[in-house]
Amino acid sequence: MRRAGRVLLVVALALPVGGCGTTSSTEVGVRTNLLPNPLPWFEHRGDQKVCEPGSVYFFLPFINQWRTLPISQQNLMMTANPNEGDRPVPDDITFKTKDGNNVYIDVNVMWRIDPKQAGFIVQHVGQSVAEIKERIVRPLSRAVIRDIFNEITSEQYYQVTIKNKMAQTAKELLAKDLGLYGIIVDNLQVQQHRFDPEYQAAINAQKQAEADRQKLVEQQKNMAVQKQSELEGKRAEWNKRLEDAIGEAGRLKNEADGYYQTKINLAKATIAVAQADAEGVRKEAEALGKLGGDAYVKMQVAKQLAQKKFILVPASNVNTMNINDMVDFLVSRTHKGAEAKGAGAAEPAEPAPAAPPAARKK
Repeated sequence: MRRAGRVLLVVALALPVGGCGTTSSTEVGVRTNLLPNPLPWFEHRGDQKVCEPGSVYFFLPFINQWRTLPISQQNLMMTANPNEGDRPVPDDITFKTKDGNNVYIDVNVMWRIDPKQAGFIVQHVGQSVAEIKERIVRPLSRAVIRDIFNEITSEQYYQVTIKNKMAQTAKELLAKDLGLYGIIVDNLQVQQHRFDPEYQAAINAQKQAEADRQKLVEQQKNMAVQKQSELEGKRAEWNKRLEDAIGEAGRLKNEADGYYQTKINLAKATIAVAQADAEGVRKEAEALGKLGGDAYVKMQVAKQLAQKKFILVPASNVNTMNINDMVDFLVSRTHKGAEAKGAGAAEPAEPAPAAPPAARKK
């Protein structure tokens, strides 16, 4: 009874100085009972109550302990740059590959507190983010990452798929281990990496040689493309010249065919005219050989003479010239020449003017 009385006295004294605890939207509160309690209907020593985010709670100083923990995402930066990591010294992770090379990597572990495990964390892990990070998150992260990445070679580390696979495996294993302590792992990022200076120099030389080789390959491809383009240009030019030559040959052939056809038509026309003329001459010769031919010849001579202009110059005395005798002489002479040529002769030739006979004396 004395003990219960003392507890009640402490409670009575603590009520006037009661505390008020608040939590933001990204925090949870943990109220822990510090005093032993013999009464079964009161909290016992070590009993905890997790307070939801964004709330206000009352507690008794010296009897209850009040702690708040953030439930937002936290970053554990382990890098070689002191200005970027969690520590003011180089803090990158070193592991040895299967072929014996040292690799230094920068890692960021994204983690957060499980609100349901906040009481367990405050009681067994730490009462602040800094304590939780240093006591459990950092050592487990470095150990798990070393164990996983020790299983690959230096050459495999340069293969992105293998490196990402190892990072995913490390993240899953770390999430399993930290989950036992109420820690949730959201992501694990493997960032920059470095080798020992000698090995890094050899890698850089190999990369440069590979880059030079790739450059030469690209130059060879570009040269092949350029030559192929030039070849296509030459082919296009040759095809153009061929088409031009074929077109010019066709034009010349068409002109020659046209000229040939024109000459053929002209020759046919000439032959037709000649045949018509010959037929006319033949018909005319037949007509001359029949009755009335003399009259026809005289008529033709008269037509010819009608188209001529004669100037008579008397030799001595005009009174002695007989014009009728001269005309009869010319007509008789022309008629005899036409009969001598026959049916195949051409049109009768125009008789040359004859000299007038000598004037007769009275």
